Amino acid sequence: SRRPFGFPIARRGRAPWPRGAPTRAQFGPRVDWGRMPAPPARSRRPARPARPRAGLLSLHAAPDLPAARERALARLGWLVAALFGLALLAMALGPHRVGDYMTESDFYGQYAAGARLLQHGHLDPSRYGVVGPVYEIALALAGFVARDLFLAAGLLSVAASVAALLLWAALLRRRADARAALAAALFMATNAYFFRYGYAATTDALAIALEAATLYVLLARPGPRAAAWAGLLAGLAFLTRYHAVALLPAGLLAIAARATPAEGRGRAAALFAAGFAALVLPWVSYSLARGAGFSFQLHHNIAYEVFAHARGIPWDEYQRTLQPQFRSLAEVVARDPGAVAARMLFNVFDHLRQDAVDLLTWPVALCAALGLALGLTDGTARRLWPLGAAWALLFLTLVPVFYSARYSAALLPFYAAAAALLFASPRFALALGRDRRVWLKTALAVLPLGAALGVTWQAQARALSQLPIEVLDAARTLRALERPGDRVIARKGHISFHSGAGSVPFPFVSTLPELADYARRQHARWLYFSWVEAETRPTFRYLLDTTGVVPGLVPRRVTSPHPSVLYEIGPDFGRTPAWLANDTLRALHQARGVLLVDPRDRPALLDYGRASLALGDLAEARAAFARAAALDPQNLGLLLALGKVCLRQGDGEGAAAAFRQADALDPRNVDAAIGLGWASYLGGRSDEAAAYWRPVVALTRDSATLGRMVEVYSRLGDRAAEAEARAALARSEAGR
Repeated sequence: SRRPFGFPIARRGRAPWPRGAPTRAQFGPRVDWGRMPAPPARSRRPARPARPRAGLLSLHAAPDLPAARERALARLGWLVAALFGLALLAMALGPHRVGDYMTESDFYGQYAAGARLLQHGHLDPSRYGVVGPVYEIALALAGFVARDLFLAAGLLSVAASVAALLLWAALLRRRADARAALAAALFMATNAYFFRYGYAATTDALAIALEAATLYVLLARPGPRAAAWAGLLAGLAFLTRYHAVALLPAGLLAIAARATPAEGRGRAAALFAAGFAALVLPWVSYSLARGAGFSFQLHHNIAYEVFAHARGIPWDEYQRTLQPQFRSLAEVVARDPGAVAARMLFNVFDHLRQDAVDLLTWPVALCAALGLALGLTDGTARRLWPLGAAWALLFLTLVPVFYSARYSAALLPFYAAAAALLFASPRFALALGRDRRVWLKTALAVLPLGAALGVTWQAQARALSQLPIEVLDAARTLRALERPGDRVIARKGHISFHSGAGSVPFPFVSTLPELADYARRQHARWLYFSWVEAETRPTFRYLLDTTGVVPGLVPRRVTSPHPSVLYEIGPDFGRTPAWLANDTLRALHQARGVLLVDPRDRPALLDYGRASLALGDLAEARAAFARAAALDPQNLGLLLALGKVCLRQGDGEGAAAAFRQADALDPRNVDAAIGLGWASYLGGRSDEAAAYWRPVVALTRDSATLGRMVEVYSRLGDRAAEAEARAALARSEAGR
């Protein structure tokens, strides 16, 4: 039978001929469709055996993911990024009012000043020996929107962190699937360091975002121009943080291995390299033309790591004593080639260990290791190997420097991708249901993510507690009192930025006359001293204690509980105070300065107690010794000192408690036995005092104690003990 136009009837189960199908004339010569021979009879295929129906629980799951599920997971990824961004924004607009004294010091000492210069049209290439100019350019642009550069820096980091999260999720959706993308986004968002630097005034977030953009465009975007754009982004990343130079060989390797969507390996490689060079070469030429040079400062990083950090020498001491000795990498290696090689090899393994412990924490590190193993078995790792190559090259750029989780935060997205594979892999999915779409293994992700979230919460609380908010109080006072052109001496640039006064670095000097001479040469009217100055310039710790008056320094603002002092420098500054020549008074004020920063510092408590005791302040001495003994209950000397102060105060019960604790630590200690005897005597228990004293009569050297022994033994009628005490007393007086 026929249908109109002669088209055969569609067989059951097949779609009809599509709209726009060829007409009869297009088939060639006219055919009599009604007289076509009948088709040959089709042999009947044997029926296939029915597949056994899968159980409700399967060890593995099917690798495919329905399109609807892909879209749903992608939307969840966007939701994670939105919540992450809101949390960062709450920190940037809320409690993060001032930068810390560690990572954000560079903002106050370098980036803010560079951004202001750029806003006024000045680009000085000599400023960029450690990092490139891109961050300061971005900060200057953000500063036109948010006039407060510190706030602008925080908002820039928020935007960059959210962008990095979205770019990595998009990359993993293309190279793996939506499950891996969502899991990686969660591991990134809950990481303590990624979150901390997501609102900090540092270069980290922008650098990570530019690195993510480079990898996304190179590995996920098709088209002939994608390689060129990826090269440009790699150049921007490099001019933000120089370690991103690793993206250049990583990208060329991926192109050579046909691991990118771009067609034509030679052309793509040329475009990628050209895009990178289009930014970097003009900048290098511009720098050289203005005599700035182009230095990575790598030799100083290696020299500090090998000859200072490995030996416990702090950075300030290295800068003062060792840094002038190294002018090039060749000089660093020539100093001790074996030490350099050994330290670099050690750092490879130690950085990996610290990445697991510090950056990731062990639960997430274990997930990353297991995820990598599963990715190798199910084939996902083969699609992601360019990311592994990029990780390895970026990791090697960090090996020469001392370990910092902040630096390693650039590697976090790679670790997060590896951890995500554990929960995205169909291997050992424990699939539930006959269609095997519900994975019980996914529920286990709550454990490492919950642990990471707890660490992040604690880390943010600790970071906020350590913010130098006292700077803001001192800066308000300085703004109210300063005159045009005023300058302030401080170890960090925080107070200068927040007050508007000129910044003068704290010099490497050790005496007040030297510091005063430096202040006059720098035309500084103000001196700011806080815990960071006390830590890096310990000889001046007494400046935190305003009870020790220093001629020429007038305290204008004293903050607490975060201790700091804003001094106005007067004409008498430089004259040494009389108390500084007295060892006891100097120890007292130095110890007070330390205890204002750390009330639990045991050596400072001991020094303060001894100085107070020497000055006759028994109450202060007892309080210091008691606090120190509570922190170190196994310290015999502290317990004895506390007991003796209690005796001088006439507190027999307090003395007995201290001496009993000392006697328990050392039952043969003579001072503990003598102290227990005195405590009993003050309590009116002469017979008990005699019992404590009897074994140590011949060992006692104190005349007052021996005299009291003679009195007690005479009253009790113990003639032998009395005679022994009298003989010991005679020896003691004869030995004077």
